[in-house]
Amino acid sequence: MSSDDTSSSGPSQQESQPQQQNDTPVQTSVPSPAPPNDRVELISRARTFLTSPQVRNQDLFAKRTFLLEKGLTEPEIELLLRELPPQLPTIPPRSYPRPPPSRLPVMLLGMARMLTWLAGGTAILLFIYYRFLLPRISRTFQVRHTIKEHQINLLKTLNTSLEKTKAAQSESYSCLPRPQPFKEPSPFSDLHTINDVLTEGERQKLEIHQLPEITLLRCAIEEFRKQTEEQKEPPRTEEIFRVLEGRIPWLVSEEGIKFEHRLWDVLSHAPCFESSTTNSSEETSEEKPIMWDYIPLKPQTPTELQSSLSGLSSTLKSYQPAQVNPYSHTLKTLSDFTGYVSSQLYLPYRPPPLPGASLSIEEELKKDIRALKGLVLNRRTFMNTIPRPSSVTGRTAQ
Repeated sequence: MSSDDTSSSGPSQQESQPQQQNDTPVQTSVPSPAPPNDRVELISRARTFLTSPQVRNQDLFAKRTFLLEKGLTEPEIELLLRELPPQLPTIPPRSYPRPPPSRLPVMLLGMARMLTWLAGGTAILLFIYYRFLLPRISRTFQVRHTIKEHQINLLKTLNTSLEKTKAAQSESYSCLPRPQPFKEPSPFSDLHTINDVLTEGERQKLEIHQLPEITLLRCAIEEFRKQTEEQKEPPRTEEIFRVLEGRIPWLVSEEGIKFEHRLWDVLSHAPCFESSTTNSSEETSEEKPIMWDYIPLKPQTPTELQSSLSGLSSTLKSYQPAQVNPYSHTLKTLSDFTGYVSSQLYLPYRPPPLPGASLSIEEELKKDIRALKGLVLNRRTFMNTIPRPSSVTGRTAQ
């Protein structure tokens, strides 16, 4: 009876029994020996118990403990467990927490509100822009465009006036002489040695760097030609500067090197210095030295204005003004006054006319005739005493 109850209650307690075995300690007791028929039936029930779907996935240790409590021995349990098919690893039961409720509607509602606010704010900003800002920007742009067009017109007018002024200047100044940038000063153009140039500079109280570069280079070339009369080739660049450094030791200093750069610029740019290369076959084309020669510039043909000014200056130099008597004007005034007094002496005395009374035409005519007669007589009397200056006649003729 006890084995039947045990076998009948085993399937019903198969889920709760392993959990109770985990909580209560295992009590090991030696099972009492049973008859052979009962052992066979117990083993068959245990086999059925182990192969049932409800117990197949239970823990192996819990199965072993349960079978030991039911009276099976270790070898029998081992044999029954070997007969079972291979058991897959047990998957623990899910114990995840319950997921919270979805917040998607709240998020969608928030996004809808945000989009509504953005749309409303954008509409308000567009209204403010088109209602207040855009008209001002348009007016400002139009004003700037007008100012720009006005400035462009002013610049065009200025350019036109400048072109007209340049054309008028070119026409007006065509008769003027052109300046010569590389012309030697008059005191130095007649010198032919560097020592003479230095002496003239000391006389004028000029520093070495204030001396004309063209004069120094010309004198250096002439001195080199005098030193090497047999050599017909012109001097090279280093030979010219060697002559200058021999006469002017100051050129070796730092300031002198700067002055030598100025000399080189004048030598390479002035039209009066002509460069050439040697024709010797010993030197390659890349290593041919440059030789320099001085060629005086052709004098410029004088313009019409220059010719007129030179003729005028020569005429003014040869002109000698005639001597004028400073008392001639006084003598003429005295003669006129004397004639007037004498004309008044020849007139008979008459009382002055009454105020308001008018003279007749005959009396006016007689009065003028008498005045003319007295003036003619006075001229005849004093004609020989008044000298006639020759300068007056000359001026009148001119």
